[in-house]
Parts: sequence; structure tokens; C-alpha cells
Amino acid sequence: MVNKNKFFAFVAFIQFLLVITECTAQPDQIVEVFRHGARGPLAGYDPSWNLNQWGVLTPVGMRQQYILGKVLSQKYSRLFQSSSYNYSQIYMLTDTTPRCIQSAYAQFYGIYLGYGPSLNNSYPAQLAVPPYQDARVQNLAASLPNSEAIANNDIPNLVNIVDNTNAAIFQGDSGFYCPNVAQWIIQNTNDSASQEALAIFQDTINNVNQYLDGSQKLKTPQDIVSFGDTMLANIADNRPMPGGFTDTVLRDNLTAAFSWFNFHLHNGQLIQRQLGAYNLLDAVLNQLKAFRQGQSYNPVALYSGHDSNIVAMLGALGVVTEECLMANFQSYTKNHSQPVPYLNCYFPYFASNLIFEFYNETDSAYVKVFYNNAVLPLCNDQEACSYEDFLVFVNNATGNNTAESFKEKCGAKERASQWAEDALKTTIESTSNKTVSMALMAVTALCIILFGKMVFNAKRYKQLVKETSSAPFADYLQVNNSKNDF
Repeated sequence: MVNKNKFFAFVAFIQFLLVITECTAQPDQIVEVFRHGARGPLAGYDPSWNLNQWGVLTPVGMRQQYILGKVLSQKYSRLFQSSSYNYSQIYMLTDTTPRCIQSAYAQFYGIYLGYGPSLNNSYPAQLAVPPYQDARVQNLAASLPNSEAIANNDIPNLVNIVDNTNAAIFQGDSGFYCPNVAQWIIQNTNDSASQEALAIFQDTINNVNQYLDGSQKLKTPQDIVSFGDTMLANIADNRPMPGGFTDTVLRDNLTAAFSWFNFHLHNGQLIQRQLGAYNLLDAVLNQLKAFRQGQSYNPVALYSGHDSNIVAMLGALGVVTEECLMANFQSYTKNHSQPVPYLNCYFPYFASNLIFEFYNETDSAYVKVFYNNAVLPLCNDQEACSYEDFLVFVNNATGNNTAESFKEKCGAKERASQWAEDALKTTIESTSNKTVSMALMAVTALCIILFGKMVFNAKRYKQLVKETSSAPFADYLQVNNSKNDF
């Protein structure tokens, strides 16, 4: 019995040491960029999805983010300090897309559930009611314990939603904020790398097409990306595969094809990776800099975005490349049971995240980066980058861009010039229309005068009508009908 007690005491001591070690090893700041949770598909390859479910966060996606939030609150307990939540210390920014907003709240609930505000035990709960005339109000108030201000102590977290003027932080690879994206995608679609990949994945494409009718058969890289997106949405929602195939190897092969083409179309060129990652990586650096310089006291900064954000950052940092995606696929086709050679080289699944841990040591500050909790060797293949080296590494990865160079390389400045030109053209046309209108008014006034004269001089009525030609009216109608851009 004594030996058993000593054993349990020893185990307890070891656990205590592990807890102490984890607490002392926690970073001073974390910056997280995460993809929204599982959603409906973005294309109509599976009729079991209603149109109003397309692109919408599912209950599965909410659960994913909730669990992620719970895990983060446990892993970084010293930073979150859930029992003393402070709005000024926790920063959350989300894209305007509803699934990103909902994911942000779901993750927050996981972090802070059970740590919300409560009423004083002696407080008369009947006073904490809205002025809504319904007996159910008082009945509900009487049933709630004072230990909860709201059910389950869900705390009303502050989530910042980026406005449209700054939405490029999440939408930097969209044609709206980066007009050149469209031509880059076309180039990548038709280049030799795409043609070679289509040949490599041809067996997979043919096998999938056996399950699809003529209108849905996969022919282009875009088809593969759209169908693969639907397949991954079905997997997350525990639905049958679109088309009805059940072969898991075919599923995995198609996932590889989806991953490669998705990456290649949107990140196949160096400039795409640099510009696609610039805005968010710049935001990460700004968070670290502000914290380092004592200008900000946000120990936690969270960004709710899309797979395009994660994969662009991974591409710029050199973690995910076309080469390692293809190498993993070819390794898998040779031996399904062996691990792939590049474990961190994969497309970000729903609720994937990147976490930047900042250890703000006075003389030796450093940064660690984690992809779904796997540490990434970045600076000279080291798991930790010195703060200064990390700044240089990230700036190099994004091409040392600035907000102005981003617009210039994206063609946004040319588009702005085009907008100005269009505005000037519209003004000229508007002025021209006003000139025509003034001429019409003059003709109309003349007609009124002439009509008056016709009334007072019946003898000259026919002559006046003859003199007042309808040609100016016909000319105006012809000119006006030719301008359909009003």
C-alpha cells in the first residue's frame, strides 16, 4: 500500500510539473488566422443540398469552431484568462461573409462558455426584465438563476466585421480588389503545368466521370475544383459522395486533384502567392510589432477568414507548394498505407488554422508558427524564428510589398484610373444630354409661342404648322434612343 501511495504521489508530482511547464512555456501573444467551419457547397453537383444551403455554415461547422475555441482556451489559458474577460485584450476580426461571422462567434463561445457575467445573488431577478407585455417574461425571469446573466453564461463577445473599404485583408485575391487575378487564373489554367497535371490525374477524372452525366462530367481544372469542393462539403456533413461513388481511394485521389488545381489556379505564380498572403501576413506583423513596442496590449488577436487566406499564407511561407502536393499524391498512389513525405503540405480543411506564437523576451524575442497545431520549421528550418528574422522572412515571403505596391501590382490603380475616366465620360454624356434637353426646351417653348399665334391667327394656322417642322423632335428621339447607358 505504501508503494502504491508513493507511486500515485510521484504521478501527481509529474503532472504538476507538466502543468507548471506548460504555464511557463506559454507565449505572451498569439495571432490566429482560421478558416470558417464546414459549409454547404458552392456548386450544384449534389441536388441533396438546397440552394439556400450553398455556402452557408452548417451545424457541423459551428461544432468544429466551438471545439477549436475550447481547445485554444485550454492550451493558452494564461492568455485568455476566461474568468476575467476583457474586451480590450481580445481582438477578433472577421470577413463580411456570414459563415465567417458565425464561425467567429462559435469559436468565441468555445473559448468563453461558462465564464460570462452573472447577477448578484441578492439581486431581485424580477427587475432584470425587458418592458415586454407578456406573462412569459416574468415566468422566465423567475426560472433563471442569478448565477447566469444569460443562458449557460454565454458572453456577448465583441466581433469586429471588416468594412468593404478594408475587405482586401480577406479578399486580396478577388477580382474586385485585385483585377489582375482573372488573367493570372486564365494563364494558370492553360499553362503546361495544368496540362501535365490533367494527364497525371486523368485516371481519377475518368473514374469520377463514370458516375456523372454529360452536363456534369469533369473536363477542366475549374470543374475539378468545383466538384472537389462539393465532395468535401459532403464528407464534412456525412452525406454520400456526389455522383454516388463509394471508393475511398478515388475520394482521396480526387482530393489530391482538387488540392493541386485549387492551389495552382490561385497561387501558381509567385506574384499570386505574394499578393494573396500580403494583407493578412502584414496584419500579423503589425500585431506583433504593436505588442513588442508596447503600443498594443492585445495578447490574443483572431482573424476569421477563408481557405484562400490560409493556403495563400502557406504558399508564401513555402509550406505548401505544387511540388509537395504532387509528391504526396504520387507517394500515396504507390502505397496507400505509408505516410506521405510532406506531412504539412495539404489544402486547409474546414476550421483549419495558423497560429503565430510570440514570445516577447526582452533580449531574445522569438516566434513559432503552427499549422493545425503542427509546428512549422521556417527560418533556416528552425522551429523558432527570432523576432527580427521572422519580420525579414515574412516581408521577403510577401515580396516586400506595401499597400501601394499591392494596388499597383494588382492593377487596382489602373482600374481606379478607369473609374475616373468612366466618371468623366458619364459627366460629358450627362452634359451632352443636358444640352439636348435645353434644345428640346427651346423648341418646346417655340412651339407654345407658335401655338399661341395659331390661336390668335386662324388664317395662318396651317402655315405655322407647316413652318414648325417635327424634324427636331425626331432627331432628339433618335439621339436619345441611341444612348442606352443612362
